[in-house]
Amino acid sequence: MNTRSALRPLRFFVLFCSLLLVARGGHAQCTRTVSSFPYEENFEINDGDWITGGNQSDWVWGTPGKRVIGNAASGTKCWITGGLANAVYNSDENSYLMSPCFDFSGLAQPYLNFRLFWETERKYDGASLEYSVDGGANWRVLGTSADNAACPGNNWFNTQNVTTLGTDGWSGNVQPTAPCAGGSGGGSGRWVTAGRALTALAGESAVRFRFRFAAGTRCNEYDGFAVDDIWIGNLQPLGADFTFNCTSERTAHFSPVTMGCGSSYSWDFGDPASGPGNSTTGPNASHTFSGPGDYTVRMTATGGNGASASATRIVRIISVTSTLLTPVRCNGGTEASAQLIVAPAGAYTYSWSTSPEQTTPIATGLSAGTYRARVSGTNTCAASVDVVVADPPAIALNLTKTDARCGGANGSAELQSGGGTLPHTYSWTPGGSTATSDNALRPGNYSIRVTDAQGCTAQEDFTIGNIENLSVSLGNDTVLCAGETLLLDPGMYASYQWQDGSAVAAYTVTQSGTYEVRVSDSDGCTARDAVHVTVDCSDVYFPTAFTPNNDGRNDSFGPLGNVAALSSYNLKIYGRWGQLLFETTNPFRRWDGRLSGEAGGSQVYVWVAQYRLPRLGLVARKGSFVLMR
Repeated sequence: MNTRSALRPLRFFVLFCSLLLVARGGHAQCTRTVSSFPYEENFEINDGDWITGGNQSDWVWGTPGKRVIGNAASGTKCWITGGLANAVYNSDENSYLMSPCFDFSGLAQPYLNFRLFWETERKYDGASLEYSVDGGANWRVLGTSADNAACPGNNWFNTQNVTTLGTDGWSGNVQPTAPCAGGSGGGSGRWVTAGRALTALAGESAVRFRFRFAAGTRCNEYDGFAVDDIWIGNLQPLGADFTFNCTSERTAHFSPVTMGCGSSYSWDFGDPASGPGNSTTGPNASHTFSGPGDYTVRMTATGGNGASASATRIVRIISVTSTLLTPVRCNGGTEASAQLIVAPAGAYTYSWSTSPEQTTPIATGLSAGTYRARVSGTNTCAASVDVVVADPPAIALNLTKTDARCGGANGSAELQSGGGTLPHTYSWTPGGSTATSDNALRPGNYSIRVTDAQGCTAQEDFTIGNIENLSVSLGNDTVLCAGETLLLDPGMYASYQWQDGSAVAAYTVTQSGTYEVRVSDSDGCTARDAVHVTVDCSDVYFPTAFTPNNDGRNDSFGPLGNVAALSSYNLKIYGRWGQLLFETTNPFRRWDGRLSGEAGGSQVYVWVAQYRLPRLGLVARKGSFVLMR
C-alpha cells in the first residue's frame, strides 16, 4: 500500500469495514465435504476444488514462471496471485483462496501442513490464513506471528500487523524495493513448509480454510503469494508411515500418514541411478525414477528430541511395450491381435481402449487403428502404450480396353493392379485366362478377379463394345465424253467386289451406267458405295416458250438435254421491267411460272445462264421466252 499521510486513521477505518465485509462474505454453503484423512492436495491434476473471491482477486491455478516464484513446490502446478507470469499483483486487492469443507469429527489432533512462497511489498502487502467452523459464514485468523518459532507451528506468520490485512501474516521480499517505504527483506526466497496444530478444531464438522491476500494502491510490482502441497491429518507422536500416489508413469508423490509436532523428514528413494535426486528432505516429496524396476523407498522421521523412526515401501515402475501377433490380412479386416509385454513381470490389471473394453494382455478382433492400452497394479505406477495396427493397402485396379470392330475377336483389355500383398494372380471370366491382358476379345461382358498373396480379392467388370466404322467412297456422279475412261479407285482394303463380280482394287469405266463396289478390311468390316457415270458431252438448250397449265407437258422452264453434266450452274429469269423473278444453282430445278405464289401473266421474259460442261469449260448464255396461258 505504502500510503503514509495524515489520512491514515481514515484509511484504517475503511480497511476495518472492508475486513468485515470479507470476513462475513459468501460461499457459506459447503458443496463438497472432505471426511477421509490424511487429506493431500498437490494441485497437479486439477485445482482441488479450491475457489477464489474477494475484491480485485487475481488468484490463478497453473504453472508459474515469474522472476522470483518460477516453479511449483512439487510437480508443475500450484495456486498463486498476480497471474502465472506477471511480476505484479492487483492494486487495492483484498482477495482469498478458499478450501472445500472438512469434517474433523474423526480427528482428535488435527494438524495442517503446506508449502508456501511469498514475495510482496514488505510490511504493507501480504497474506494470512483464516479458518471457519460454520462452512464459511464467519472467519477468524489462524494463529499469530508468535507461533512461528513454537511447536505446534513452524514458518508461521513472519510479520506483525500487515498494513493492508490488518492482521499478522506473511510479508516481505528478496528484491530491491526502492523507492517503496517498506524496504527489502522478509521474503521467503524459496518454497518453505508451514504447519501448525489445529487442536481447537478437533471434532468440528464444517471446517473451512482460506488464504487471504491484500495489497495497497502502489508498489505492487512483486510476484505475490503462492501455496502448494496441502496436508491435513492427525498430529500424533513420532511415528513412521507414509503413502504415495503416482503423478506419471515414473513419478510418485510421497507424504507421511501422520505428522509429529516439530518432526523433520528425510527420504531415500532407493534409486542410486537418479544421482543427487535420490534423496530429499521435508514432509512431502516427489521423485522421478530412473527406469523400470522395484524400488525400496525409505522415510525417516526425526522428532524435536532427536528420536527417529523409519518406514519403507516398495514402489514398482514398469515399462510397457507391445507386439503384433496377427496383422490385418486384408484392407478393412478385423482379425488382428496384439500382446502387451510388461517389465518387470508380475500380476497386473489391463485395460484396452477397444469397444467393448478388453482386460487381458492379448487383445483380439482388432481392426486398423491406434489403441491405448493401460497397465496397473498394486504399489505400481500405471503405464500406458499406444498400439498401432496397420491396414494393408487395398488392391487397386486400373483397366484399359479397346472395343472390337465389326463383331470380330479383335478387342483388347489390359489390367494393371497394385496394393494388397504381392504377388497378384488373375482369373478371367469367361475364358479362364490367367494373364493380365488379352488382345483377341469379341464384343461382350467380362470380369477379371485379382487375388493377392494373402488371399484378398478385387474384381474388375467391363464390357467390350462393337464398332462398325468402315466407309468407302467412289466419288460423285460424273459425265464422260465418248472415248474417255474413268478409273474408280476406292482405296486400300483387304478385298473388293464390283457390281459385275470382279475383285480388282481399281475399276476402269468407259460406258454409261451405275458402278458399285463392296469392300472388306482385315477385321471383317464391310462397306459399299455406288456412282453413276454418263458418257455424253453434248450441250443443253433452253426452250423459247412454255405453258404452265399443269397438263404434264412443257409445264416449267429450264435447261433441256445433257443436264446431268452441268456444273457451276446459275440461272436467272427477269421480267419486262428488269426485275429478278427467279434464280437457282440447281440445274434440275425449273421455274413454274409463279410470282410470289401467284400465276404469272402471259408475256415475254429474259433468262441469263452460266454453267460448265466437260470439254466446253465455262459457258455464258442468255435469251428470251414466252409464258403462254
